Amino acid sequence: MVDVVLTKQRIESGATERLEAWAREIRDRESEAVETLRNEGMYSEAAFVEHADDGDYLVYYMKAEDIDAVYEAYEESSHDIDEEHERVLSEVLETGENVGEYDLLYHLENPGR
Repeated sequence: MVDVVLTKQRIESGATERLEAWAREIRDRESEAVETLRNEGMYSEAAFVEHADDGDYLVYYMKAEDIDAVYEAYEESSHDIDEEHERVLSEVLETGENVGEYDLLYHLENPGR
């Protein structure tokens, strides 16, 4: 069974635009970003901004065979885009600490897609 993870981290006040600019750059550098997913063993990743009454949050969805191996590969990565990603997140997130707690109820995929 694959690992499916959802995380939520608080964005610093006023830093959402910087995070959105970085997301546009990731989309512009898609082939480079996808290569890092391959190297990490990540199947898919999606990032969202949640706009809440108490501020904005970065919400991540990740799917991998082994999420711990993904985290380890990311930490050891020498890809420029990964290093830039880590730098931007350290600039825009309050602490980087996960503030959400989610229990996966189910995850379905269409096998004929």
